[in-house]
Amino acid sequence: MRTFLAVAPDAETALDISRWCELCWPAHARKIPVQNYHLTLAFLGDTDDRALQTLAEIMDAFNHAAFDLRLETIGYWPDTDVLWLGPSQILQALHTLHKKCRHAANRVGARGGSKRYQPHLTLARKFIAPPGPALIEPDFSFKVRELQLWSSVRESHGASYHTLATWPLD
Repeated sequence: MRTFLAVAPDAETALDISRWCELCWPAHARKIPVQNYHLTLAFLGDTDDRALQTLAEIMDAFNHAAFDLRLETIGYWPDTDVLWLGPSQILQALHTLHKKCRHAANRVGARGGSKRYQPHLTLARKFIAPPGPALIEPDFSFKVRELQLWSSVRESHGASYHTLATWPLD
């Protein structure tokens, strides 16, 4: 099972982001379903039950303070045709949480994470051409109150995500 650690906006913020995205780019190729909105902290890859059990033990002892996260920057990666939303600068709290999650992932055998961390919430994939500018500048904020373990299943219409576990942030 492919898994990753992530944070997600609350339901109200996620719906606001989805409505904003629809207003700005109503005809984009493959919009990400609102229930899949998240910012990946550490990708674990294919994990078995034993690794998930070990990860749960690590995360049960995890300690990190809750924090506010603001998403106000639009990005587009032309090599993968991905439109995303992210913070204009990486908060120390988010950077520290990413490093702790990367360390936990490494402890259960996940490898990777050598690229510079670019926190982002994917909005859409498979643009035929780069998207035009947003009609309304983004400015979304939410409180990061929990860390989540998600699974990802590839399907013909895209990935299906499911929350497997959550851990509250203090």
